[in-house]
Amino acid sequence: MNLKTTLLQRLAAVAAVFNVGGLGFAIAVSEPTHAVVHGVLALGFGYWAQRLRSTPASDVAEMRQQLEDQAAALEDAQNTLASYANQLLELQERLDFAERVLTQIRDRQALEK
Repeated sequence: MNLKTTLLQRLAAVAAVFNVGGLGFAIAVSEPTHAVVHGVLALGFGYWAQRLRSTPASDVAEMRQQLEDQAAALEDAQNTLASYANQLLELQERLDFAERVLTQIRDRQALEK
């Protein structure tokens, strides 16, 4: 759980507690509408705090597995790219050799004339 989630969870819990206190005060002064509002807010903040606390470990494990899969795919792509780079280098060397041979043949033919 990261710092932001922990902070939000604590704030939601504190807001729920304060609204429970407000509920008690509103009941004591006989304000039913005010009491209902505090009751609803207390339940809402309590539910939110609980939701923030219960981040499923399976989600974290699933994300970790996806990251590992993507890292493996990236490594495979890098290896493939390195292989292609080696093949391209070898092809360039062969092309250079073929150009040198053709140049030598042309030079010989030009000298024979």
